[in-house]
Amino acid sequence: MPEGLEAAIYADAASELVGHVVTSIEVDDRCTDSSELSILVGQRVQGVRRHGKRLALMLDDDHLELFFGMTGRVIINDVAPIGALEYGPSSERPEWDRLKLTTDVGSLRVNDPRRWARFTLNPDWSTLGVDFIADAHQLDDVLDRQRRRTAAVKSVLLDQRVIAGLGNMLVDEVLFSAGIDPCRMFATLSVDERRKLSPHISAVVTRLGERGGSHTGVLSPEVRASLPACPVDGAPLSRVKVSGRTTIFCSFHQR
Repeated sequence: MPEGLEAAIYADAASELVGHVVTSIEVDDRCTDSSELSILVGQRVQGVRRHGKRLALMLDDDHLELFFGMTGRVIINDVAPIGALEYGPSSERPEWDRLKLTTDVGSLRVNDPRRWARFTLNPDWSTLGVDFIADAHQLDDVLDRQRRRTAAVKSVLLDQRVIAGLGNMLVDEVLFSAGIDPCRMFATLSVDERRKLSPHISAVVTRLGERGGSHTGVLSPEVRASLPACPVDGAPLSRVKVSGRTTIFCSFHQR
């Protein structure tokens, strides 16, 4: 599923449409009732807002949220900001277009082979936690407030009510980098261990953002599939489920 990094890349690309008027909108009715979105025609795109994994176009009177499902991609003026998702197809087909929003200068399409993309007017984001990029300076305090939680460390980091934007692959990268077992109860972390999380989140987000997305880390999709030796210490990598999510880690250096 596109994570916060992918949403950030898409938001940056969609900013090309800011200041321009929507002239038409086409929607796959299997994803969203097209009649609901017809009110956007004639409205001007005033901005693009992203918080965590959520992205919305801010128009004169309404906000349009784009939800990508597992394999949805944004395409701006027929150019894909992310050429291919490692966990999705490497190509696009016209019949996979679930939304096409055209302005007086160009278009935005959401192309999704699985039809899980959804488009919502005026979404409520009030339950989301701090943003993993914009609110990085708050991460220590936010995580300190979770210190008594008995859930697994990975489960806490995936909780969008705590930190919005971290997804499965990003969290695995962060914990691999920080040397923390994703299965550990969060409450067992020492203060020093908790304080390791914030800088590792920021470092991993920066590094993978520069590379092009959450799939470009040490624990790439290829590594996740083949489970070679840990590149840090040579120990076997392990695959388990945490909160129903496939989790890759090294039981030797992640404690």
